[in-house]
Amino acid sequence: MALESHQPISFEFFPPKTEEGREKLLAVSKKLGQLDPAYFSVTFGAGGSTQQGTINTVLDIKKQGFSAAPHLSCVGSTKENIR
Repeated sequence: MALESHQPISFEFFPPKTEEGREKLLAVSKKLGQLDPAYFSVTFGAGGSTQQGTINTVLDIKKQGFSAAPHLSCVGSTKENIR
């Protein structure tokens, strides 16, 4: 989205906990996508508690044709998990 200052924007989501939440998130990301964000990011809970949900949500958003990035932390992760 090109604001008056032409600064790119992004939107951040938390991974949904339910299928209903997933459907709502995808509907909202589709609407927000009309604003042409640079990307969507998806965060995760403390200690990586929702890391797989983060990855799944990023993949869902990418399937809609948008750029998406997981916001992952290295805390409590192994090298294999990060790769």
